[in-house]
Amino acid sequence: MRRYTVLAAALALTAASASASEVSDQDRFQLWNDCRPMRLLVEGMPDDAAAIGLTEDAITVAARSRLRAARIYTEAGSEAAWSYLYINVNVFGPAYGISVRYLKYVNDLATMLERAATTWVSSSTGTHGRDPTYISSNVAGHIDKFIDEYLRVNEDACH
Repeated sequence: MRRYTVLAAALALTAASASASEVSDQDRFQLWNDCRPMRLLVEGMPDDAAAIGLTEDAITVAARSRLRAARIYTEAGSEAAWSYLYINVNVFGPAYGISVRYLKYVNDLATMLERAATTWVSSSTGTHGRDPTYISSNVAGHIDKFIDEYLRVNEDACH
């Protein structure tokens, strides 16, 4: 009897891990891009960010490095890029807000127009305690989450 319980538990774990790796239609709509490299756009920083030592350049370098390591980055002027990652960091006094968005070209069936549209978002808000590395670390977490999900959805195309 004990052997069957262990076998049932093993099968349940296998089924759970298989379903966790399945890619849904919603996943594909949000993140499928045939593993094409993407551009990066980091929005300019407000004065309050500069006051605590947070720069657009620091965010850009960290994001670009992560995208390059995942082999999904291309230069901004590349016409081959059908998508891009948009990062916006706002700092206002002791508060901050982060938005990381993935935009890709989609076709609107109502108008038959093809335009870039946000299909995936990760964001957060909080207070920073005047520590720019705290905000940078949070941005990195959002980027890592994006890369993990993007590569999961595009896994077959990325190999």
